[in-house]
Amino acid sequence: MAAARPPTYAKEDGNLFHPITLADLDAIYERQQNLQTLTSEFDAFRLFAWLPLDRSEVAFWGDRFALRCHVRGEIWYLAPYETEDFTGMLDRLTAYERARGGKTFRFLNTERVPAGFPQGFAAAPRRDLYDYLYRAEDLTAFGGRAYAAKRNQVSQFKRGHAWRFEPLSPGNRGACLAVADEWKALHGTGGLIGAEHTAIERMLAIPKDYGQSGGVLYADDKPVAFAIGSHPRAALLDIVAEKALPGYTGVYSAIIQLYAQYAYSLSPFEFINREEDMGLPNLREAKRQLKPVRLIEKTMMTLEL
Repeated sequence: MAAARPPTYAKEDGNLFHPITLADLDAIYERQQNLQTLTSEFDAFRLFAWLPLDRSEVAFWGDRFALRCHVRGEIWYLAPYETEDFTGMLDRLTAYERARGGKTFRFLNTERVPAGFPQGFAAAPRRDLYDYLYRAEDLTAFGGRAYAAKRNQVSQFKRGHAWRFEPLSPGNRGACLAVADEWKALHGTGGLIGAEHTAIERMLAIPKDYGQSGGVLYADDKPVAFAIGSHPRAALLDIVAEKALPGYTGVYSAIIQLYAQYAYSLSPFEFINREEDMGLPNLREAKRQLKPVRLIEKTMMTLEL
């Protein structure tokens, strides 16, 4: 007997999308592991963390899925580039948005050539959303001349402090949150900073395992940095949150390397996605200094309805 196909995208009541639930996250997590994409959007753990901000909704299409997100007053649609019958799915999405009174259909395109979209779509590169992709061996080892400065920074941190790295666990979630609280106090509480803090709290309280891991770095018995990531598929580690306190030379390089080494020990991967720079010059420079092997381009495809 042939295996039953997963739920399809079409629903008789016309309500193709619904707010993401924990049950949906289970289905997304199962499907995401079969994807080839190296982008960061299609990750159940990340979706859970950012639900209060993005208010993401989901619809299932064969063995894939599509997302409908609320982003700064706009509705954005997303789906993996390898989705079967991609053009047919776009037709259903545009009809869905038109039926809800939308005047502009927005689709955040990753890894699909914009010229392959149907006639009428306009393309606008979103450089602020490009993902930075790194080889695992580069960030776990900081080897070679290209990473000499990073190795020196890690050495400075280790020489300057009695340090230890602890895998994230129920016993040190409070220490992780203490770093997040202190970082937030230094940088303000409004806008994305406040939303990110809420996302970190959700990461620490998530009730299920969706491939996430993390680590806390201490200096002289004080927690000074943490990193949280997820393993959405075998080839990839996605860094979802990372913070370090000022005043500790080399602490950022140390948490980057130590967490990458720990995550690799759990399940070896080929690439690390450190996500976007949001158009912030300092963040962009910091990500460039880590020598990405590739930028994953993203394009906003729009269609006037």
